[in-house]
Amino acid sequence: MTEYRGAVSATMVYDQLPINDVFRKISNDKVLGVMDLKDATKPFFFVLTRD
Repeated sequence: MTEYRGAVSATMVYDQLPINDVFRKISNDKVLGVMDLKDATKPFFFVLTRD
């Protein structure tokens, strides 16, 4: 867990890469993800959906 933009969020930290993936629940079947890549000008947003 890390604080990202003012909210504590689940975070996946990569050992060998300068990347943090931050996750927030949208609904019971969807999670919003943000790839925070060091030195990137903007984060990469994605949605994970449960089948």
